[in-house]
Amino acid sequence: MNNLQDTYEANGIDPFDAPIPGESLTSDPNTPRAWERPPEFTDVNEALKDIFMQITEDGTYQDFLDMMREEVPLDMITQTILFRGYMVGKWNTDMMFLLVEPTLYLLIALAEQNGINDYLVYAEENDEFSDEELKTMVNEDIERMKPRAPKKPMKVPEEVVPNSLLSNIKPAKAMEGEE
Repeated sequence: MNNLQDTYEANGIDPFDAPIPGESLTSDPNTPRAWERPPEFTDVNEALKDIFMQITEDGTYQDFLDMMREEVPLDMITQTILFRGYMVGKWNTDMMFLLVEPTLYLLIALAEQNGINDYLVYAEENDEFSDEELKTMVNEDIERMKPRAPKKPMKVPEEVVPNSLLSNIKPAKAMEGEE
């Protein structure tokens, strides 16, 4: 243990200089943080209009287009926009999740409107599978979809479910089109 203590001291680190558990719950209620106050937007459409106005401002619009041209994944841009809005109190976490899809589509529309057709929606989109990998995945899917032999009926122990109850169980009627 002495070596560990020496390591901390050599690097000027005090391992006990950390927040006390629950300390974040003791902030002054008269000055709440942005996400602790009621959100600015409670309507998805109004929040989306605000996002559109932020994206298309003179100073930032070109930056967003440049990121799309450089193939920064649109889902990462969306996450950044929405998390920033949450941090400044524009919406709560529920609204943030409701805004993910429309914000992503908004970015796609802006990219296509500006002739950017090689944008990435998400980072793994560029990953390609070899023909052999694709064949293996398809075969695994086919194997999973094959009908399996029905399982043998299991005898339910009477001490778990009484026979008087089991005798009342009737087979369900087949749905239309089934036999």
